[in-house]
Amino acid sequence: MANKMQIEFSGFEELAENLDKLGGDLKKTTEKALRESHKHITPKVQAAFEKHDVKYTHATMGSLKTNEEVEWSGTTASIGVGFKISEGGLPSIFLMYGTPKIKPDKKLFNAIMSKKAKKEVAKIQEDVFREAISKLL
Repeated sequence: MANKMQIEFSGFEELAENLDKLGGDLKKTTEKALRESHKHITPKVQAAFEKHDVKYTHATMGSLKTNEEVEWSGTTASIGVGFKISEGGLPSIFLMYGTPKIKPDKKLFNAIMSKKAKKEVAKIQEDVFREAISKLL
């Protein structure tokens, strides 16, 4: 399942404004926060998927977005996480959500979609911004 992760945490606008006022590099900090988020999520997805990486799903593991390239669309930055559906990642959806014959793999789902994972990512992103501000003070 290919997803785009963006900066999403409570108080982001205020921290971004403070960073900008202090002369910090908002673009660089945003990109670092997204890369750190990607580094946190991707190994968890890999570990959760290992038991499925057999002959019929081997291409799926190969479709996992492992590069940390941040994409910009205007003023919105994002980074790809999860599997590239068009490159063999389709089984990941069936594994995460289940089928009439296959139970959903909660570990795989939780690695990327759970509230806990989203909270962890939000904390990482906030920490990156707070660290950038601290360095400027």
